[in-house]
Parts: sequence; C-alpha cells; structure tokens
Amino acid sequence: MKKLRVGVIGCGSIAEIAHFPSIAGMPDVELAAVCDTKEEFAEHAARKWQAKASYTDYEKMLSKCKYLDAVVIATPPKFHREHGMAVAQAGVNVLIEKPLACTNEEAWDIVKAARAAGVKLMVGCDRRFWSQNQWAKELSRSGVIGKVVMGRATMHEHVKFYQDNIAFTDFRLYPEIAGGSAVSDTGAHAIDLLVWLMGAPVKRVLGIADRRVLPEEYSRCDDTAVIMMEHENKALSYVSCNRFSPVVSQFTELYGSEGTIMTSSDAQNPYQSAPLAVYTNRDYRHEELPELLREYRWPQVFWAEDIIADSVQKRWVSLYPPREPNNYANLWRHFADCIISATEPLTSGEDGAHAVEVMCAVFRSMETGSWVDLPLQQEVIPPYYCRD
Repeated sequence: MKKLRVGVIGCGSIAEIAHFPSIAGMPDVELAAVCDTKEEFAEHAARKWQAKASYTDYEKMLSKCKYLDAVVIATPPKFHREHGMAVAQAGVNVLIEKPLACTNEEAWDIVKAARAAGVKLMVGCDRRFWSQNQWAKELSRSGVIGKVVMGRATMHEHVKFYQDNIAFTDFRLYPEIAGGSAVSDTGAHAIDLLVWLMGAPVKRVLGIADRRVLPEEYSRCDDTAVIMMEHENKALSYVSCNRFSPVVSQFTELYGSEGTIMTSSDAQNPYQSAPLAVYTNRDYRHEELPELLREYRWPQVFWAEDIIADSVQKRWVSLYPPREPNNYANLWRHFADCIISATEPLTSGEDGAHAVEVMCAVFRSMETGSWVDLPLQQEVIPPYYCRD
C-alpha cells in the first residue's frame, strides 16, 4: 500500500512534540517535506525526523511537492488563513492547528476554500482524541447520564508553563500574531471539547476575555476568560480559562438528568484523582451495565456484590485509560483514515470555524455587555490583532 505523503508548514514546538512523533509512529505515513521561515528550524526538523526535503517558502514547497497527500499548518494563528487556503487551493488535504483562525471571517474563508477544492479540512483540536473524552462521549451518547442539560470545561495554566519550557518562539505573547490567549489558545480546547460533548452547536454567547493579572510589558493578551453558552438543544454550558495559574487545573463536567461524568487530561490533583469518573442514577443489572463501566467497576465490600444484587449499587466509578496511544497519535490515525476512506474528520473545518465564532462572540459580548447570537453577522477582530 502506498504511504500517505505529508508536508508540515511550521517546524516549531507543536510540530516537534506532537505532529512529527505521531507521523513517525505510523507505518503508512511518511514525512515528505517540511517548511519554516527560519531555515535552522526546517533543517533541524528534516534531519531529526528524516523528511525528504526542507523549505523556507511554503509556496515553493507546494509547487515542488505536488505529490503531497496532506499538509499540516502549525504556524502562528495569524497565518492560518493564508497557509490553509493556499494548501486547499493546491488540492491537498489540510490539518490546521487550533485555533483555526483569528477571526470568524478568516475561519470561514478557509472552510469555503476546502469545500471548493474538495479536500479534507481537519482542525487540531486534540482534546476530543484523549481516550477518556471519547469514552465520556460514548457513555453520554448511550444514555448513561440521561439528557445532558449542563456542562463545564476549564483550562487554567500559566502561559509560562509552555512558553518557558516548550515553545520555540514567543508569538503566543503577542495578540497581533496569536489573536489572543486565554480565550483562543487554551479556550480553543475547552470550547471545542464542550460543544462536542454537549451534542449541539452554540446558539448564543455571553462572556469576558481580558488581561487581569499578567503585566502588560510581558503580554497584552487576555489572561482571563469566562464564557456562558446556550446550545441549540437548550443545554447550558460554561467555559473558564486563564493563563496565570501557577499549577494546571483542567477538567470537564457533564450534568445529565440521570447522572454526571467528569474528565481531565492535562493534570491530576487531590480533587481530580481519576481521568474519568462516572455516576449514573439509572437502574442496571450487572450484565446490563455498559461495557466500559462493567470493566472498571471493582467491588467495594464483597467480590460478588454486583452479581447477586437486583441492580448494582449506585456509586462513582473511576476509569483509568492508558496514556498510549496518546491524543495526537489518535488524532493522526483518524486523519489518515479519513483521507484513505474519504470520510469526514471528527474535528471538521466547520467545527473549527464554529469555535472561532464563539471566541469572537466573547469579544463582541464585551463591547455590547449582552448576549451575542450565532452565527455572527459581521467580522469580529480581537483586540490588538493585526491582519496585515
């Protein structure tokens, strides 16, 4: 079977720690070309990850490498529209890191370009690909917690965790290039994951995204974001993100009419001691329990307690999925399969554009002091963002 040939535009930190290792771990995918405006980044990536060619000009890469099956866009958000549209117009499938773009208009431009070219467009919202979140979706879809009515997703992480230890450059500190921080960097994860788990797009948004803690001389980006969302199925959800917490706190909660599901992936603590926990108020015999719950439900008092009971005891069940394959390995397996089987990605371009609409609606909500309906009727440009 012919290998999928992949190119990467942007050889910085997220490519180094996520995309390159995932590509290298897939026998049916090969790294054909890499590109970065910094020649040393491109050459280092080509040597380390055994790319066939390296470039400093993405247009040259696209013109020279017409055999590419897919391209990853791992550049700063300011350039996602330019790069994403160019790849799509070249007739190549494209995976774009989150956020899909900095403004709602930019995001939909990319989606329209991919549709017109008939190529796959996937957004790198990797939280959907952690096993615990996929299990949560499976359990929720099967009705374990009844009708999902409320949800919450959080991601609190000081920007220095990433910036001082992983980042290759400092673009994340500049809203002119990044478009934002709490609302569009960490918030991109929380919004996308919550919309997916709640099972319906967002209908309207009320929110705040502002710089409240970090000194302006360090970054003018928003470091605090709080977002209320009403979904089209009338469910309500809440997103909380910040870039100043000295210890990471990340969790997602689903509240249904018959139970609760909690997940976390980025950090554990005494309050969050398991990556997935489920409570259901439904009556189940042991043999009727969903397979995931039955496999992880250990006895507390007597080894046969669930087997002999008319219905199993109602209590929290903690689930511990393996860390490998990790979120990006799962994401890449899915993306490759979508190209091979001509199916739509789980995190589609439309999903990415919808998340950007939510982010932009937060900035519009701050201007109006009120709820903002989606879809937005005009372009919203984040504070300090420079398109040109």
